[in-house]
Amino acid sequence: MLKAISGHTSTKGIRRYLTKKNRALAEDCLNLDPPEPGRAFDWAAAMDETRRLFGNDSAWRGRRARTYKHYVVSPDPKDGVSLDGLRALATRWAQESFPNHEVAIVYHDDNANDIPHAHVVVNNTDVETGRRLQDPDPKALARSLQKIARGLGMSPLEPPAPSGVAARAARRGARRAPATHRDEHVRRAERELAECGEYSWVADIRARVKAARSVSRSEAEFRSLLASLGVEVSDNSPRAARRDWVYSLADAPTRKVSGERLGLSYGRERLQLLLRAGGARRIADAGERAIAAIARRAVAVGDLEELKTLSEAVALIESSRASCAADLDGLAAKGAPPRLVDYARQSGILPEERPIPKPTPPACPGRTMITSMYFSPIAQKNRRRSRQRAFTRSANALSPFSANRRPSSRAAGPSAGRTCR
Repeated sequence: MLKAISGHTSTKGIRRYLTKKNRALAEDCLNLDPPEPGRAFDWAAAMDETRRLFGNDSAWRGRRARTYKHYVVSPDPKDGVSLDGLRALATRWAQESFPNHEVAIVYHDDNANDIPHAHVVVNNTDVETGRRLQDPDPKALARSLQKIARGLGMSPLEPPAPSGVAARAARRGARRAPATHRDEHVRRAERELAECGEYSWVADIRARVKAARSVSRSEAEFRSLLASLGVEVSDNSPRAARRDWVYSLADAPTRKVSGERLGLSYGRERLQLLLRAGGARRIADAGERAIAAIARRAVAVGDLEELKTLSEAVALIESSRASCAADLDGLAAKGAPPRLVDYARQSGILPEERPIPKPTPPACPGRTMITSMYFSPIAQKNRRRSRQRAFTRSANALSPFSANRRPSSRAAGPSAGRTCR
């Protein structure tokens, strides 16, 4: 059995935990230079120094650095593995899995049944290249450990085979997660080309698809508009883990990119839901026609900069839900980019005055629309009783005899209506 834990601090803490109260049975080190046998070796200090020299202690993209990986190797209790057998298993597995990393292995038997197990601590730095440790595939590491265990005559701890619904789901295959969970995903190469002011065909496709997405109200209209903008849409391979659309330039078919590579809002799954609902519909019809005309003109003359500015302006209008030119002034006051606000005003995407919402006609002419509600039979019976009680109370209040009416014996108590003699 193999269990993995990630560490984000100095390795001194994990070493102190593994060696406290003299519970460590033995230690093995790989790619480290321990002193003479019998002398204590501070492998945590050596690992921390290696990370410091290669600069791998610093945060990465705002997240804490993963400083080490901690694996727990536990053989099958039925095998009765000795300490020497466990050391052979753990060291061979660590050598095959992490040949260029500093590794410290500490052995314990402090569990409930005194079963020996190994704690494998792997430093995050490759001593050959200086690169950080990329998170290995846990399933691949487990398979490697099982293979070595079988070679040493041990029983592999394989998970039980699924049955029932789980077995059918395993045969169908799990649905793969998308490559990114961002609505808008710009890769490093595209970003660097944009910073240098150079042409990026991925950015070109992104701008055309964004313009078509904002004005299309059906899948057929979306495909037709993209074709007029010089972008072809096709389905990806049937063997792909996720169904998606592939966008390619009509004049350069080899330049193609899948929708979800651009972001989830460009993928087939998200777009089909949007288009089946009639599109975004956040811009008036005249504005949609203006966007389509500007996009076609920009593609015809090869003006990628205008196409990119158009897509950014449309994204600004959609995200802010602006409906007229007066709303653009408010966006400028809130810190929106002035060039996008000026472009949206000059291009005529939004009308000068706020559109008057059309009143919703009633379901039947001359009748008030009533929202239909469902009540269970018991609820209907209770509602009838409530209406009857309310009618009775109102009728009694309007009756001329209600003032002289004798009080009810139930309401006045047991002595009501009696005469004292």
